[in-house]
Amino acid sequence: MAGADLTNERYRRRQRVWDAVESPYVVHLVLFLAVLFIVTPLVWMLLTSLKTRQGVLAMTYLPLEPTLDAYSRALIDRGFWRAVVNSVIVASASTAIVMVLGTPAGYVFSRYRFPYDNAVFVFVLFTRLFPPIGLVTPYYRIVSTFGLLNTKTGIVIANVYLWLPLVIYIMRNFFITIPTALDEAARVDGCTKVQAFRHVVFPVVLPGFAAGTILTFLYSWREFLFAFTVSTDLQSMTIPVATFLFVGDAGIDWGAMAAAAVVSVIPSALVVIAFNRYIVVGLTGG
Repeated sequence: MAGADLTNERYRRRQRVWDAVESPYVVHLVLFLAVLFIVTPLVWMLLTSLKTRQGVLAMTYLPLEPTLDAYSRALIDRGFWRAVVNSVIVASASTAIVMVLGTPAGYVFSRYRFPYDNAVFVFVLFTRLFPPIGLVTPYYRIVSTFGLLNTKTGIVIANVYLWLPLVIYIMRNFFITIPTALDEAARVDGCTKVQAFRHVVFPVVLPGFAAGTILTFLYSWREFLFAFTVSTDLQSMTIPVATFLFVGDAGIDWGAMAAAAVVSVIPSALVVIAFNRYIVVGLTGG
């Protein structure tokens, strides 16, 4: 009896600890600290972009003389608006190509069996397991051989390589959740395999398609390494690469850099806010 009482007492003690840890107060405190940790740099960046050149170096948190001069220097004087346009073009083209190739590929891997199908699928995923830094040299050699240096096409090719395996994996998992009886019923009604995919199966996985589209766009929007490798002027630079233009030999234009960062965050933030539900679906269901 004494042993049982001691065990019960230990259980009650551990339960009280977990009840305290899982209490609403602790949960809200953790969430508040997480949001504060994420939002603070963004707020600091926004405040810095509203300061004058001298105000950036002053030991003050709030801008004493709020101005939009940093945005003018970044977007107009430094031509950063070109990088914004390049990022929109590159991210949109990369997303379109990846989804056009990845969606039917995911469907094939989920529905059809062929020799070494699992090996092929593992190989597709394995291509993305290489550290990107280890592929920079062969990528640069290939791009330079085909004359694609300082072009948006060279960056799009890199983005397709980076995110196509991810989309194939996501879409395959979504298609697996759809019963094959749906395809068979469409075939019985006279549909071809392509028609069954287009008119019956694809509309069911449309949320997964939207999730893959949004994730690919966001990843392509922020890609830096390969874009930095092939871009040397504003004709092809994307936003992450063009931000380095504000780092000079004699100093850094912190205000203009902060303004450029604010501009680069706005489109991706709007996408996340507008399509948050689909992003969650893609990270969980896929």
